[in-house]
Amino acid sequence: MRDIQTSIMGNATADPTAHRQEDGSVTAKLRIAVTGRYYNTTLQEYADRKTEFVTVFVRRQLARYVLLSVRKGQPLIVTGRLSTSEWTGSDGAPRHSLNVQAEAVGHDLTYGTAMFQRPQRSDTVPDIDPYTGEVVDLDAVGAGGAGSAPSTGGEPLSGAASADEPATVEEDLTPAPF
Repeated sequence: MRDIQTSIMGNATADPTAHRQEDGSVTAKLRIAVTGRYYNTTLQEYADRKTEFVTVFVRRQLARYVLLSVRKGQPLIVTGRLSTSEWTGSDGAPRHSLNVQAEAVGHDLTYGTAMFQRPQRSDTVPDIDPYTGEVVDLDAVGAGGAGSAPSTGGEPLSGAASADEPATVEEDLTPAPF
């Protein structure tokens, strides 16, 4: 079976939310709005198509960078694996969503500029032991201590204090050694 790889260009509908997984890793989720345009020859002007909303799931190191970099309203380009979800809503009606498991997320420079910044090395305790690959016991360092994000039991972690401030993710942002 093959996966459907796609690239989507759209705007973030809100700041991304962070979630702590059972294994201690951090994931991020965001929604982007995609509105296509076409030229209406009858009216001799451009018109918007229907806006589609896509849920983007981000894991591992990319999730940390997305949480620190993406804000509501910013134009994004997302590349990843396309999927759908179906469920029954509380009103009994069938629901569905279009999803992307992101492999890459970046700002769309068609609409502005950006400055790439590599994370600084730090002396904090990483989430994963670089020598053994084992998950570091967060209780040993203390919840919310150096090198760990606050444990929330799957609940969203706090985001930015305002749209102008980056989100606070109390984690070591050095890339994993593997």
